[in-house]
Amino acid sequence: MTDRKGYFRQWYVIMMAGLFLLGAMAAPTVADTHEIEMSALWPGTSMYTNAVFWAKQINEGELNIKAVAREGRGPNVDMKTLISKPEKRSHLIFFGVEDSWWGAQQGFPGWKRFMGKYDINNLRHLCLIGFTTDVMLGINPKITSMADMEGKSYVPASVDLNNAKAVALTEPFKLAGVNVKFEALGVKPMIESLRDGLIDVIHGGIALVGKDQHQPSGYLNELFAVKKVYPVSYDLKYLLAMKEKTGHPGTIVKFKPQAINEYQDYEVYGMGKATTWMCDVAMPDDVVTAILQVYYDNLEKFGEISIGSKILSKKTMAALNVPEERLHPAAVKFYKKMGVPITSVIEAGLLTK
Repeated sequence: MTDRKGYFRQWYVIMMAGLFLLGAMAAPTVADTHEIEMSALWPGTSMYTNAVFWAKQINEGELNIKAVAREGRGPNVDMKTLISKPEKRSHLIFFGVEDSWWGAQQGFPGWKRFMGKYDINNLRHLCLIGFTTDVMLGINPKITSMADMEGKSYVPASVDLNNAKAVALTEPFKLAGVNVKFEALGVKPMIESLRDGLIDVIHGGIALVGKDQHQPSGYLNELFAVKKVYPVSYDLKYLLAMKEKTGHPGTIVKFKPQAINEYQDYEVYGMGKATTWMCDVAMPDDVVTAILQVYYDNLEKFGEISIGSKILSKKTMAALNVPEERLHPAAVKFYKKMGVPITSVIEAGLLTK
């Protein structure tokens, strides 16, 4: 009798130990959790608002993924971080634009030391944030075109004049032979300098919020509220010449009169681009699939909380203005499974050529 009790006790212990091990294997643990960091721009931008909301939804819906959103310093900084810190390649998601990737490929100053040390093609797009156009803005009603800017001062970039944005926004003047004083300033000093008359023209983001509908990005609201702002147009001829000479991937956007504000009674041309979430190709496929599902399930909510994301829908989530091979492979599989077209904002019907 004692032997039988010992036999059953032994099997009971083995069975319970087995159940414990099965439970431990099935339950997510700290070691199993994949941590991702979302680097956007400063608070108040669509990118930052988007990142905070997305991270929140991921953390509430995906037990094995922990997401943290933080303020970033722009695509170039995060791209260089991925190159210099390999350990971050499977964990960092950042706000990106295709022209920054293009600039890295060109080996512009600031990128030369990275050439040959990393395959720039490993940087891939995940999904759309929005579409914005860099438009020249001034407060002098006599400055409305490139020709009016002879001898004037212009801030075409917020960081330096050796990046893809600066090439797109300064090269047309060089091709046209218009003499302009270029200067790089941070966003806040740039806006304050224009407001106070220390700078003649600045660049400003105009967000696409609906079919051929535009609205100034949030950081411009105060400027538009306190000053009469006059959009300044690029000459289409020289934008086309710039693209032909450099191969810049930006999209030329034409704004009909009144499209930007009530003081615009003339056509305005600017250089547009899709704003996206990007990562290294090393980001695990299952993580990419899981977070894109969360994004897909909350598309309308992104538009409710962020001006720049109002164009997000199941038809535009992958309107990235890039070929399929520029996306993370897992993103391509996800979009094909969900029936989301990999396209552009023009092909999606949001922007008329």
